[in-house]
Amino acid sequence: MKNKLEVIRINFIILLLFVILGSISYAQTEGFNVKTPIQKISESTSKFLKNIIGESQRKPKESIPQDLVCSAECFLVIPTVEVIESRGDFTGTGLLACRAPNSNKFTEPLFYKINNLDSFEEAGGGLLILATDKAGMKSILGNDVHLNSDNMSVGPIGDVGDTGSKPFAAYVKYKDQELSGTDLSGSVLEYSSKDTFNAYQGTVVPIEILISPQDVPPLLRDFDSLLAVWTKDCK
Repeated sequence: MKNKLEVIRINFIILLLFVILGSISYAQTEGFNVKTPIQKISESTSKFLKNIIGESQRKPKESIPQDLVCSAECFLVIPTVEVIESRGDFTGTGLLACRAPNSNKFTEPLFYKINNLDSFEEAGGGLLILATDKAGMKSILGNDVHLNSDNMSVGPIGDVGDTGSKPFAAYVKYKDQELSGTDLSGSVLEYSSKDTFNAYQGTVVPIEILISPQDVPPLLRDFDSLLAVWTKDCK
């Protein structure tokens, strides 16, 4: 009888150990599946951009003019815009990449945000902002950009990409709606140095990406690849 009790006790201990080890293993696996903020932003940005590119290919006359896509110097994609309850305005963070000098490639993506946006639909959506010329590129890589009627245009839709010689053109895509031009006057475009630092594990000065490129982290490579696909037929 004593031996039987000892066997039962040992079996119980072994079973308990298996349960504990299994719980630890599950917790660790679940931990690895938790995405960081920069992973979430990167993935949602690429997904949002992919949808815009897909629509532009299916319905070119209802999207951004291809000549504007081909001439744009920088692409800032912000997949989600959210309200700041304490202030009542809106903000969002996404990725920016510019055309690399003397190359058909794009610079490494950097994290940028929009702040002080007065209004946005409750259903949600995202933004696409183009730096239409080199002045716009130097501006956004050099300092915060305060958007207004003098430096930005409501992005055109259709065959002709006329932005009135303004350095920025803005588009919005609300949930379940087509892409359309939008007025972002009063908002500010800012470099998100913290998110970029976390992605690259080091300090990146925006303007220096034009002269001293860095290796692109794996989680940001999809963004550049999508831009390359979108502009591959540009001459």
